[in-house]
Order: sequence, then structure tokens, then C-alpha cells
Amino acid sequence: MLRNWKVWLGIVISLIALYLIFKDVNFQALGQSLATAQLIWFVPGTLAFFATVGFRGWRWSVLLDNTPFWPTMHAYNIGYMMNMLIPLRAGEVGKAYALSQRTSITMTRALSSIVVERFLDLSAVLIMFAGFAQIVPMPPQFVTAATIGGMLILLMVLVFGFVLWQSARVETLIKTICRYIPKLNSDILIARFRDIRASFALISTPGKLFFAILLTVGVWATSIMVMYFLMGAFMPTAWIQAGFVSTTTNLGGALPSAPGGLGVVQMFATQSLVIPFGIDSNVAVAFAFVSVIYQEILLIIFGFIGLARMGLQFSNINRKQGAQI
Repeated sequence: MLRNWKVWLGIVISLIALYLIFKDVNFQALGQSLATAQLIWFVPGTLAFFATVGFRGWRWSVLLDNTPFWPTMHAYNIGYMMNMLIPLRAGEVGKAYALSQRTSITMTRALSSIVVERFLDLSAVLIMFAGFAQIVPMPPQFVTAATIGGMLILLMVLVFGFVLWQSARVETLIKTICRYIPKLNSDILIARFRDIRASFALISTPGKLFFAILLTVGVWATSIMVMYFLMGAFMPTAWIQAGFVSTTTNLGGALPSAPGGLGVVQMFATQSLVIPFGIDSNVAVAFAFVSVIYQEILLIIFGFIGLARMGLQFSNINRKQGAQI
């Protein structure tokens, strides 16, 4: 894995982000912010975090046509845990493999459902960013990016709808392309396409689509609650600040980085407070590192609990991820 250039790119980006965070920090003021944090706020923050994880596991179960909740939940947590510890965010492979070992869902089917899950989350984040761009002071280029993001959501919905509607023609197109590119295996590609189509088919009816969207709203509403409560430990806060930070950190988390988004997530969280809201940078840095690391520790604990409950071994799942990467 260390021979993969993407691993080193992520490490370099994380190091640059850490440098940008700490180059102007007053470490005495940073220490004061840490020492005076009101940790009682972490109690409701932790409860909200439990709710977020629960909504994510429930939604994945629904996307997999109502798999048993607890095996699905444990597999989901295993994936998050591995994302915190292993480069390249390979936790998706880990959670799909874990679920396939304890349910009738195939690994390919589980991976395909993750495409739908990511589509729902990306749509939610871009919609929230477009909304915050109208009320949060930010550079004009950010507003433009938010508008473009909203347009992309509409375009993605139209493209996915057309592809699913014209699935037979899409399969014919795949076969045609594979004839000109011998390295591509049409049977594998078509099988993967059918799995993705089957995943979207589960939310093709109005009722199922509404339920998936409702669970996605639950995911992000509780995520914002987590941010609000954890911010309250360090500063007077507002829901708009919590929502904006939650949105931007998730956008930043998509960038290549070291495991757990080290440096990159904290940089986005810090700048999302400093630039539009004028929060003291030392306070923002203290909040960013403590809140992110705290949530990551919880995810790691949940993941190892999942491994124990499902009777799986970290080393076996890690090898499976390595083979897939």
C-alpha cells in the first residue's frame, strides 16, 4: 500500500494543511482555549453522535432492502474505523466485506449500494452549501461554486434517471466500448452496472425514495447537532455556524489526505469559523482538533466493537481491502 502514489499524495496534502493551520497559531492562547473548554457540552454532543451513526446504519440497511440492523450497523462502523486507521479511505471495501461475511448480501451488492449512499450524501452537502452561500458572508467565488454545485445536483439526478431508464442501451454501449478496449471486461462491467441499478431501484418508488431522503435528513440534522454541541465547549455558537462548518468539513474531507482526513478536515473547520464569522483562530484550532479527534476515537471504538460482535479479525479485512485497492 505504501507504494501507491495516492498514499503519499494524501500525506503531503495533510502535512501542508497542518503547516497552514499552525504557522500563525499562538500556542499559549491555544493552550488556554484547551484548558478552559467546557467539556460538559460533549455529553449532548456524544448523544447526537450516536444518533448520527444510527441514522447512517439504518439508511444503509434500507438501501440493501432492509438487511438486519445490527450486523449492518456493525459493518458500517468497521468501515469507518478502517478509514480512520488506513490510507486511501478503503473503509467502504472493509464494511462491504464485513457485511458479506455475516449476511446474504454479496460484497459487490454492498459496494454498489454505497454508490447510492454517497450520491445521497453528496446531494445533501451541495444543497446545504448552496443554501449557506446565500446567508453566510463568503468570497464571491464560493457563491459561484455553490451555484454550480446546485446545478450539478440537478444534472446528476437527470443523468442517473436517464441511465436507469435506458439501461438496456447502456449495457449495449458498454459492450461496444469493451470491444474497442480489450483490457475492459464487459461481463464484469455490466454485472457492476446491474448491481448499481438494483441499488437505485430500491429507491425508485416515491415511498422508498421519501424514506431514504428522510433518513438522509436525519443523518445531516444530527451531524449539525454534533457540531453545535462540540463547538459550545469552546465558544458561543449558533446553528448557522455549526451547519456551515459541518458542510465545509465534509466537502474538505473528500480531498486526498492521511487517514482520518488529518490536517485537511481541521483546516476546513478552522477556516470556516475564522473567515466568515471572525472567530479567534486559536479558539477555532482548539475546537477543530479536539472535536475531530474525539469523533474519530469514538468511530474507532465502535469499529472494534463491531469486529468483536461479528466475530471478524482486523487483519483479514485489511488484507481484503489491500487486494481490492
